[in-house]
Amino acid sequence: MNFKQIITQNKFSLVVSLPSNDLKLAQAALEGGAQAVKVHCNVWHRASGHTFGTFAENRQFLKELIALCGDVPVGLVPGGEDAFINEEERRELEQMGLGFFSAYTHHLPCHMMESTVLTKMAAIDYTYNQNTLDAVRRSAIDVLECSVQPGENYGTDLNFADILRYSDIVEKTGKPCLIPTQRKIKPSEVKHLYGAGCKAVMIGAVVMGKEPGPERVKAATAAFREAVEAL
Repeated sequence: MNFKQIITQNKFSLVVSLPSNDLKLAQAALEGGAQAVKVHCNVWHRASGHTFGTFAENRQFLKELIALCGDVPVGLVPGGEDAFINEEERRELEQMGLGFFSAYTHHLPCHMMESTVLTKMAAIDYTYNQNTLDAVRRSAIDVLECSVQPGENYGTDLNFADILRYSDIVEKTGKPCLIPTQRKIKPSEVKHLYGAGCKAVMIGAVVMGKEPGPERVKAATAAFREAVEAL
């Protein structure tokens, strides 16, 4: 299945966002049960504190990662505020076998939404409003990444107000919603995301650590996969 099919057809899914572009960490995530793997280029990442290099610098890594993951979809954050891949690079990624992209809507060039190959995962941030949700419903976004926590909430505990917010976004947009671990979500709380109507959780540096070794990545992934399977 491609990434869109995984998210829409599975009861609930687990995506692993690697804190660094490292094939050993990717292998650990796969061994732990990741159903998709996401990496970055052209971006500074708040949660991990890492700066990820250009597409050119990551080209060989991405080829090797896609080969390593096989049938497990690979996604890419192709840029942020300061830099983003161009159309030619997007087409190269499509031919390379990339499964999906992920980016904030306010960083996302319109050409990315023209892809007929990549699953389109777009993220809204804490500045969204009800008009945003109405527009998302009408859009060509395939999967909505609910990155709606302000920076001061990163690494803090999930609360029920968050669950209510996620539930409202699910209902108002009608899109399959993925929740990234901006809050320090616990495996035992996956059932609350599911109860809110969400379709996936994406674990990253907040739950795995900024500099995790392969064993830590594998253990965190396995714990969340077990929680997903228990739903």
